[in-house]
Amino acid sequence: MTDRAETGNPTEDAGDGVDGGRPIALAAAPDEDGLADVDPVTQVVDPTGVIDVDELPRPPDVRLMGGPPPGAAAVETQDVCAWFGEHLVLEGVDLTMPAGEVTALIGPSGCGKSTFLRILNRMHELVASASLAGQVLLDGEDIYRPGIRAQQVRLRVGMVFQKPNPFPAMSVRDNVLSGLKLARVRCSNKDALVEQSLIRAGLWREVRDRLGSPGGALSGGQQQRLCIARALAVQPNVLLMDEPCSALDPTSTRRIEDTIAELRGQVTVVIVTHNMQQAYRVSEHCAFFLAAENEPGQIVERGATQKLFSEPDDSRTLAYVEGRFG
Repeated sequence: MTDRAETGNPTEDAGDGVDGGRPIALAAAPDEDGLADVDPVTQVVDPTGVIDVDELPRPPDVRLMGGPPPGAAAVETQDVCAWFGEHLVLEGVDLTMPAGEVTALIGPSGCGKSTFLRILNRMHELVASASLAGQVLLDGEDIYRPGIRAQQVRLRVGMVFQKPNPFPAMSVRDNVLSGLKLARVRCSNKDALVEQSLIRAGLWREVRDRLGSPGGALSGGQQQRLCIARALAVQPNVLLMDEPCSALDPTSTRRIEDTIAELRGQVTVVIVTHNMQQAYRVSEHCAFFLAAENEPGQIVERGATQKLFSEPDDSRTLAYVEGRFG
């Protein structure tokens, strides 16, 4: 286990246009949004005057300059421990989250699941009293090693929070593109990227005629999917989801789960959920966290979701997934 490292009050979060330790070369001047368009969207005119959007040609491929490397990435933690001040909240967490697959984190409230999730993209260090030990490997590279900026990590490892948090006065379109502007990532075709991201988030059909409307005018479920589209727009390798459906109705929850299923193979997804049925439906792998009274959270059991729910090795796992406590 590596030495415990203080992570509060980071100074490396200021964006400086660095990707993978290399300066981003600006090949074109940015427009008024701070993003450069390289290829215009081809306009299609129907001579009858009636255009079926579903029959339009697919938008051209989108290229990002200064974004993450393509494809899903594997995440692995080795002997991770976390503190808030002198209080140890997680101890000895070893977990592998395979590339392109969905891993669910389950367990009662207060056992460290959300803290663990925030450690995976260096948001844990935003708490002034936070510290940690151990290693977090993204495709084999420790994201906490010296020289790796938090901004670089968060570009590759996106996050969707429990409560939808779109920019309420910003348009749907600008919400989707906001992450690129903040990360200083340039795009070959912003309109195509907006469409692609909204399609991947399962929201395109509902908002394609009102991309200029404020994001805050959408329903709660639509706002959450807009946040997913915003996270996907920078084409991350990993997407973290912290109870994304806890405040949503069953219909919106189903659509979020459909989106997770569509992302399988393209992005590594790690989801925290208290809904056991949801964990069973959406994930291939599962980790059960538990904390005894006045003790730090630990992983009791990890493995294939189907086995964890049907034939777990630990009796506490079976008791939890069957709803006998928690």
